[in-house]
Amino acid sequence: MDTLVAAALEEVCARLSRGLPVTALWTAISGSSAAAGLPLDAAVKRVLLARLTALPVINLVEGGREGAPFHPAEEDLVEEAERRGARLVASAALRDNFLGIYDDQKMSDDQKTTLERIGASRLSAAYIF
Repeated sequence: MDTLVAAALEEVCARLSRGLPVTALWTAISGSSAAAGLPLDAAVKRVLLARLTALPVINLVEGGREGAPFHPAEEDLVEEAERRGARLVASAALRDNFLGIYDDQKMSDDQKTTLERIGASRLSAAYIF
């Protein structure tokens, strides 16, 4: 399970401030799931999503760009999150660390945008721009 949590964290961070829709999470970690020998059935999804949302650096928000925090009951977590278009969003500090920005490094908005595009370059072009 730790392997899946790590893979999911990487995917969430890679989506930067947009976050990762819960429905897209399962496809994004399918390779890690297969390698770990854990099928992405309802029980695994529920435990994984609960572990991710328990982390203080990950927020589950309603769909839409400026989504409000989303806190469904744990037994309905996956179903409600998928139905309502919820997204997993990493904290700004975690996203910065993912991009290699640490501590008090100062950079211009253009420099940060460039790093974000490089960080997102492993994704499709729709996520880059």
